[in-house]
Amino acid sequence: MPDLQQKLEELKKEYSKTKYNKATNKHLGILRRKIANIKKELASKKGQKGAGFAVKKTGDATVVLVGFPNAGKSSLLNLLTSAESRIAGYAFTTLDVIPGMLEYKGAKIQVLDVPGLIEGAHLGKGGGAKIASVIRVADLILFVIDINYPAQLYQLIDELYALDIIANGKRPSIRIEKKSTGGISIEENRHKVPKKAEITKVLSEFKIYNADVVFFEDSSIENVAEALDDNISYIASVALLNKMDTVDAEYIIAVKKELESTVGMGIIPVSASEGINADLLKERIFKSLGLMRIYLKPKEGNADLQKPLMLREGSRVIDAAKAIHSRLAKNTRYAYISGSSAKFSNQKVGKEHILHDGDIITIAYEKS
Repeated sequence: MPDLQQKLEELKKEYSKTKYNKATNKHLGILRRKIANIKKELASKKGQKGAGFAVKKTGDATVVLVGFPNAGKSSLLNLLTSAESRIAGYAFTTLDVIPGMLEYKGAKIQVLDVPGLIEGAHLGKGGGAKIASVIRVADLILFVIDINYPAQLYQLIDELYALDIIANGKRPSIRIEKKSTGGISIEENRHKVPKKAEITKVLSEFKIYNADVVFFEDSSIENVAEALDDNISYIASVALLNKMDTVDAEYIIAVKKELESTVGMGIIPVSASEGINADLLKERIFKSLGLMRIYLKPKEGNADLQKPLMLREGSRVIDAAKAIHSRLAKNTRYAYISGSSAKFSNQKVGKEHILHDGDIITIAYEKS
């Protein structure tokens, strides 16, 4: 264990001395992954488990507000929901998780305001592990950035990455199959991938010396490390540039353009204090969660257009039945659909038919 602890301190020192920019981003990512792996190994040897905040998920989806202290998260929570989170003009106002409920287009969306992250959260500062435990249960991260300090977004993405949370990413399409002999074999499938020596080095850090590695997309060396770690959470994300009322329009355009070109996620300028772009934000939340409204119609009667069934994009007839009741799903035979997923009104479809937002559905089932 002393050797691991010494190696951890050396990596932390190297990380702290490396300045963040596009050229060093790859190197920093590898350092973060090494630090995270050693910390996990040390914790497992000590029998330690990080405690988290107790959060009960409710509603159709969960959104979490993530930002540095005093970025305006509490004000945004109050703007979006009926919660009354304490607001103050100084840092560290939110010392616990504050929940609120956003009701939009028939959906009930839980919004969580967590304590502000601080620089070095991934190294245990400011209760970073506890905050991460809440973020992992979310379906969507809303980064709350003070528009006067746009570099906060890069810092937050880095902190979450080191806490095993990848914002707005997806699990790498890489298959790694361990074997007993034969060394490391690479199947590129015409994709751009790291050199074999780099891949072999990363695998050896995970104590893998014999494996078949198959790539199904262009990948970086960080992607290889991510594919080996089942503890990583991949969460959809949107960045909010708060306090837009404090800067001019030209500055907003320039910052938004710069961030969009580098982080690959949606960027929305807002002002929580003035309520600017509140409706735009609510619509983006709804779309980013992939929610859709399905209206139920009994065999005899009219559809209930006031209380939609909320499902995720890509849901099928059988998924709608499951959302209503497990017994109904078991007995479902087919359905009648009106809406954009149907070729004509009241079309008869099977259980695997994919639904669209706004569809009206009548489920036919066997009575038991």
